[in-house]
Amino acid sequence: MRCFIAVDLPEKIKEKLRNVKFDERVVKIILPSDYHITLKFLGDVTESKLERVKKELARIRLKPFKLKIGKIGFVPNSRFARVIWIGIMPKRKIIKLKEDIDNALVFLFEREKKFEPHITLGRIKSVRNKDRFMEMASLEIEGEFKADSFKLIKSELTKEGSRYDVIEEYS
Repeated sequence: MRCFIAVDLPEKIKEKLRNVKFDERVVKIILPSDYHITLKFLGDVTESKLERVKKELARIRLKPFKLKIGKIGFVPNSRFARVIWIGIMPKRKIIKLKEDIDNALVFLFEREKKFEPHITLGRIKSVRNKDRFMEMASLEIEGEFKADSFKLIKSELTKEGSRYDVIEEYS
């Protein structure tokens, strides 16, 4: 089964992000219920490996911390944008949590070389009016929340998009 580890967002933050309007001809919008901060993508995991993952993640001690949502960004960059996302600040504590997860799973999965904490808002189909589109990049959305847990999530790809089911929550 296809899995990843993420910090879920409170409804008040999802609501703020839901209010960011995109031209649906330009951006395929992620459902607000699916907004999260991916900490580690595991890919396809066997049942036996999944049990080891759950055991290792349970050993991680998470001290709750506050995060803020910030500026809009693009992957790979604004000139060749494929994904639109919103950044997370401060980065230090969420990067530390990601490193703790990498350390716990180092014997099961490779470490990821680069990590930019963010929330994916949508996938970019095509950009007709570059100037108007780039105005979105100047958007800054304010919102603060407490990260007090992370989740192991099963991801199933469907015609309508990804469907997520929480396997386990760690706090």
